[in-house]
Amino acid sequence: MALNGQYIKKWRKARHISARELGLALGYRGREYIKKLESGYFPVTPKFAARFETFKHQVQAREYRERKIQTRFALPPKIKILARPRRCAICREWFIFPNASDRVCTDRKCKRAYARRLDARQTKAAR
Repeated sequence: MALNGQYIKKWRKARHISARELGLALGYRGREYIKKLESGYFPVTPKFAARFETFKHQVQAREYRERKIQTRFALPPKIKILARPRRCAICREWFIFPNASDRVCTDRKCKRAYARRLDARQTKAAR
């Protein structure tokens, strides 16, 4: 696969890394070079591609090591998950919700904040 600006931006956004952070991690002064690569203004050089691939592998290895599963129940050694993990609308933690229509986790603060948000929307719509 050829490395291009669209892939760099998509990969960076998926990991919540800013252009500035990526630029500094790869040894560039800041965000300008990264943004110009992503927009296609500059071509991706072999030197940049090598640095990016090395950084990408380091980040993915760290993500794999830091992966943790928290559960209220004991899990068997092998498990098949049939529901898509989603983020809580308030705290942004990842969950597998029991119902497809659930948007918030079971935390009391999240439920209250979500209820306030819905009340504000309904009040605004009624005006």
